[in-house]
Amino acid sequence: MTETSTAPSPAAAVSPPRTPGGGSTGLSRSDVRKRIVQIGRLVLPIVVLVGWELTSGDPATQPNVLFDSFYISKPSEIWAALVAWVDEGVLFSSIEATVTAMLLGFGIGALLGVLTGIVLGSSPVLGGIFHPFIVALNSIPRLALVPLFILWFGFGLGSKVALVIVIVFFLVFYSTYEGVRDVEQRLLDVLKVMNANRLTLQLKVRLPSATMWIIQGLQVSVPYALVAAVTAEIVGSNTGIGYLIQRSAGNFFTAGVFAGIAVLVVVSVLLNALVTLLERRLLRWKPRNLNPANAL
Repeated sequence: MTETSTAPSPAAAVSPPRTPGGGSTGLSRSDVRKRIVQIGRLVLPIVVLVGWELTSGDPATQPNVLFDSFYISKPSEIWAALVAWVDEGVLFSSIEATVTAMLLGFGIGALLGVLTGIVLGSSPVLGGIFHPFIVALNSIPRLALVPLFILWFGFGLGSKVALVIVIVFFLVFYSTYEGVRDVEQRLLDVLKVMNANRLTLQLKVRLPSATMWIIQGLQVSVPYALVAAVTAEIVGSNTGIGYLIQRSAGNFFTAGVFAGIAVLVVVSVLLNALVTLLERRLLRWKPRNLNPANAL
């Protein structure tokens, strides 16, 4: 009598274990990790807000609290400050003033930075002449320019936009400049052999190669542009979120300061989401080397 082999087939060896109902027993490691991250992002702010609310208060009436709400406020007081601003009619108008100044300055500064970076990055002669001067101008502290901008443009939109332009310009310029110079020379040589003109080299090689650098420069510039607009409002303005923060600090109203900061966080997150969406649309041609789930 011959003995039959009991070794499992290769297909059976690699097939995933199944539940009695016929389905797979669990999620892959990347799926589990992704769910943990999603749950953590949801739970963490809730835990922080609840802990903050429970541990802060007025020591004179609540002797068991750990922190004095006069210095760090508490979520319920911050929410009450936001509601009061809405009733007063200043919250949304202040957001509009800050975002308007930020977007105008961001658009002008980014455009000037991209154009200047492309021109100087494409021309070794112009780059060699102007680059040291741009480095020198970039070393000037930005806050030192605020009084000058107020003198030129007054306490209004102009001074805020000017400060944002200066900050965004240098960030985008350096990113674009390095991206244009990072083009592989062999690609340029191939097109030159094919008698391509300067415009073709820019559109077909330099700009596509520098797109990722430009997008990164724009992403970095978004929070700095918002900070610049708010800084100008704090120094000298009667509108905007920065003005509300300055007014609250002058009145020792800690909840108002935190309320203004909370609004700025929300605005910054939304603006970064828009830039990320722009990146995905402009870089659809670029392959993704890493799975986002595996990159966590």
